[in-house]
Amino acid sequence: MDTLTNEQLCTLAQSGDRQAVSRLIEANLPFIRQTANQIIGSPARESYLCSCGIETDDLIQAGSIGLWKAVAGYDFSSGHKFLTYAAPAIKRAMIDLIRQYRQGEDTSGEIVSLNDAHNDAIRNLMMLPSKTQPEQIYIEQETMEELHEAMDALPDRENVYVQYRFGFGNSEDHPLTETARYFHLTESRAKSVERSALKLLRQELLFEIPERAYTRAEDKLTKALVAVGELHAVELRLKSQKKQGKKIIAAVYEYLADCDGAWGELHYDFKGGTAEIILLAEWDTVVSHRFAMRAVEHLQKVPITKLPEKFMLTFIGPEQLCSSDKLPLEQVIIDDWSGRDEN
Repeated sequence: MDTLTNEQLCTLAQSGDRQAVSRLIEANLPFIRQTANQIIGSPARESYLCSCGIETDDLIQAGSIGLWKAVAGYDFSSGHKFLTYAAPAIKRAMIDLIRQYRQGEDTSGEIVSLNDAHNDAIRNLMMLPSKTQPEQIYIEQETMEELHEAMDALPDRENVYVQYRFGFGNSEDHPLTETARYFHLTESRAKSVERSALKLLRQELLFEIPERAYTRAEDKLTKALVAVGELHAVELRLKSQKKQGKKIIAAVYEYLADCDGAWGELHYDFKGGTAEIILLAEWDTVVSHRFAMRAVEHLQKVPITKLPEKFMLTFIGPEQLCSSDKLPLEQVIIDDWSGRDEN
């Protein structure tokens, strides 16, 4: 069995061969481990994950389960590599594990301090000492760009507060009492602003920024695979949305088939439960329609309280019809939207 490929092992696993499942996971452990290391990304994030109880081995185990779950859906006859198909499932399993731990964090409202274990990483990033050791220089270069990106994501009030409080601009930090006096705040109010700012920074530095970087790398790989005919993909970007109160009731997405040609447009009426193809992408109309249907199927499952600005979807191939392709081109009725909970 040592000479069998991933695809052959997967076929055996689908027939009920448990040994094949084990060998498939074992053969792909280097890739799973590499994915875990990419998600961890830096010593600061690794320290934070450890404080939450998540070790690298936990991510590897979650990734192995993700690979195992991908076995059932793989189609050997598609001609696509198994690992190409399973890679997104491996990553999602690891991210889901991290989210589960984050949801279990204590949210009792206790004042957050830079001396807390969870914020040591942020303190190190924001108060980098001037050292000449090569490793320290490398760490500073690697982290300062991320820190600036995280700071830019803060609301103006929190951004200005953090810059003054922790010496972000001139490397001179100020005590809490002095900071409160400078901004004409009570000490308790200053603590509240600080708690909010550090929570947002931690979220950006340890999760949002790595997630965006991983997504960019994943999209780049997808485009490369599309270029050589290994995958098909539809790229979407949000053009406009309409709200009624806090609820999104309609949106227009532009879509691009296989990262080439002109952009088409899709209109989604979440309130009425319908989707309409406004403009087909400039390509073969039948195939373009199938790419549009792939986008429709995905957005059926997206919580409409917060729509993604842009994203890319992959699928086996335009030759495999979506179930909704049998509906009229002008309008696709989506029953799932009309009756689901929007909260």
